[in-house]
Amino acid sequence: MTFARFAFALSVMAAATAQDYPAQPIRLIVPGPAGAGVDLDARPIAQKMSELLRQPIVIENRPAAGGIVAMEVTAKAAPDGYTLIVAGVGPLASFQYLYRKLPYDPERDFVPISLMQVLPAVLTVHPSLGANSVQELIAMAKARPGEVTFASQGNGTFVHLAGELFKAVAGVDLKHVPYGSQSPFNDLAGGHVMAMFSGIAPVIGNAKAGKLKILAVSSKQRVGILGDVPTFIDAGVPAYEASAWNGLLAPRGTPAAIIARLNAEAAKAVQAPEVKERMLRFGGVPVGSTPVEFAEFLRAERSKWGKLIREAKLQLD
Repeated sequence: MTFARFAFALSVMAAATAQDYPAQPIRLIVPGPAGAGVDLDARPIAQKMSELLRQPIVIENRPAAGGIVAMEVTAKAAPDGYTLIVAGVGPLASFQYLYRKLPYDPERDFVPISLMQVLPAVLTVHPSLGANSVQELIAMAKARPGEVTFASQGNGTFVHLAGELFKAVAGVDLKHVPYGSQSPFNDLAGGHVMAMFSGIAPVIGNAKAGKLKILAVSSKQRVGILGDVPTFIDAGVPAYEASAWNGLLAPRGTPAAIIARLNAEAAKAVQAPEVKERMLRFGGVPVGSTPVEFAEFLRAERSKWGKLIREAKLQLD
C-alpha cells in the first residue's frame, strides 16, 4: 500500500470513529475533591453536555497533589475522546514554572477543547485594616512595608499568585500567610489576616454581612452581583489582571473531528440558561471558546504567570 493510500485509509477510519462518537460513557477527570472548587463548576456543564451527547459523563475526582495526578492520568489515557479533563490556572499555566519537574507536559500532552468560564478575583480586606479603597491600601502598604498580611490556601495556589501579582504591579510589600488544610477565609473574616485575593463566592456572604470589605474586582467590567464594587481599572491599577478559570481538554492525539464535536456541545452547555445563570450567580463569566481561542488564552496565561514566578523567585520543590 502506498503512503497516500495508507493516509487516506487512516482518515476514513478517523472520520468513521468520529461519526459514531460517543458510543459509550465519557470519563471526566476533575483535579479537585467532590463538592468544592472546580468540581462544583464542572458538574452542571457535564450534566448538560451529557444530555447533548446522549451519553453519561462520569466524573472522576482526582484531588491529589493539587491536580498533578489528575493531569498525569489524563495525559496517559487513550486519545479516543472517552477521557477528558477540566483544569485551570495551576495545572495548565503555573505549575510548569513552580515545579522543577512534572510528570506531564501541559503544552505537549493535551489538546484544548474550550475555555468554559472565567472567575474574576476580588481584593477583600478586613474592616479593621481601615482601607476603604485600593489606593488607600497601597498607601498603607508603602508606609508600613511587610506589615499588611494577605492570606492564601497555600504557596503556589492561584490566590497566592494573585497576591504576588498585585505586589509586583502596585510596587508594595505585603506579607504572605499561607494556609494548608485550614480555610483562610475564617481567619480573614475574624481579622487575623488583613487581606486576600480570591474568587467572589467565598467572600461575598461576609461582605454583605459587613464582616469584610471588597475593594475591587479584576474583571474589565463591573460584576452585577457586587453592586458598586469598582474594577482595578476604576481603582487606578489598570495593569492588574488576575482571574481564575477552567477549561476542557483531551489527551494529545484525540481526533480533530471528536474535538470539534466536544467543542460544539461544550459551547452549548456553557450558554444553556440554567448553567449560565449558576455561573453568573457565583461571579463567573461564561465563555465557551473555540479550541484555537483557548490555545491562545493558554499561551497568554503561561507567559504572564511564568514571568511573575521567575521574577518573584517562587519555587515549590
